[in-house]
Amino acid sequence: MIIILFHICNFLLELCCLLLSPAILIYIWLKKYWGALNFKATDSEKGIMIHSASVGEVNAVRPLVKKLQERYPELKIVITCTTLTGLQQAKTLNIPAHLSVLDLPWLRKKQLQSINPQLIIIVETEIWFNLLYQAKRQGIRIAFVNARLSQKSFNQYKKWKKLLHFLEEPIKLIMAQTEEDASRFKNLFTVPVINAGNLKYSIDLPHFNQLELRAKYGYKTEDFIICFGSSRPGEEVLLKSILPELRLNIPKLKLILAIRHTPRIAEVRDLFPEAAIYSAYKDGVLEAADILLIDTIGYLNEFYAICDLAIVGGSFLDFGGHNPLEPAFYGKPIIMGPYHSSCAGSVKELLSYDAILISDSQNLKTDIIYLYQNPEKRKEMGENARACIERNKNALDNHLRGLEQWIIP
Repeated sequence: MIIILFHICNFLLELCCLLLSPAILIYIWLKKYWGALNFKATDSEKGIMIHSASVGEVNAVRPLVKKLQERYPELKIVITCTTLTGLQQAKTLNIPAHLSVLDLPWLRKKQLQSINPQLIIIVETEIWFNLLYQAKRQGIRIAFVNARLSQKSFNQYKKWKKLLHFLEEPIKLIMAQTEEDASRFKNLFTVPVINAGNLKYSIDLPHFNQLELRAKYGYKTEDFIICFGSSRPGEEVLLKSILPELRLNIPKLKLILAIRHTPRIAEVRDLFPEAAIYSAYKDGVLEAADILLIDTIGYLNEFYAICDLAIVGGSFLDFGGHNPLEPAFYGKPIIMGPYHSSCAGSVKELLSYDAILISDSQNLKTDIIYLYQNPEKRKEMGENARACIERNKNALDNHLRGLEQWIIP
């Protein structure tokens, strides 16, 4: 019965897409999302296909891609991404990268035939019904890596539990980030599930000379740099509202604002008309601007590396939060808001090390000033953040051991 319902739903979905195709095509054109209809992709020649959602997932899987290339140099790796920003970041991995197609039966079938993998590695929570079904039909094995499942997502997926059992045949292993994630996956699927740890702890970021990098962007040693990373709508307004009082209490304040989605740069520039824009910034500037807006993907790590305090966005309003482990890698004290469901495991671990301060929109100003006035506390939090990363770095080895039994060289 569940099989019949699945096919009926797919038929109705494709019929709706056909009937609404003019509107859908206009929407896709406006969003510059044409790649979602293009099933042609690089032939992996029975290699590995990695499927991820966006920037965070691509960054998380970066060290795994590097290790797979070292261990299986003869296998071609192809990556697909759900978002345009993810695709842009995926291209920095120096492997073929494509936009994932819409989860329609014929598009999924054609794209998987085009990529032709022996194994699909799905990153985190990309559970797409037709992706699973077409992998099942084409005999392609699937492994989930760095898998996470919030209670909210679990409550949604458990309504489709019977369908997931029908589709789970190609799934050989689910490697979860935490025991809580593993428990939720075990309640959805009947396949092997293990707690392999969070790949984000295995981040392989470039190391910088902080003094040289500060000088490159015109910052002085005595400047107090706050880097607000991955900000989302509403958070820039919050920052602007507290900025006057921050400046009164922090005389040498310099602010770096890296918005999560760069197409919003004009909107944010209207809030901070005095700000410098990163893409127009030149190397060797004599003096840094008081506010610098980052409008280019891929450079946030440089600014986390030189800041005195990192604030991780997407967390002061209900966006689920973004990855706090990048500033932790650079040993920075971190402030994050109360909405961090998408990285709850990382936040919980950092909290256990006293490496992160959870704030909110009412207390952000006070917490920033407190940490500015307490340099020893900042130093302690930064050292604890580094220790947390070091303690959890075995996640990469756990994932490689889990994958090796399903890869045919």
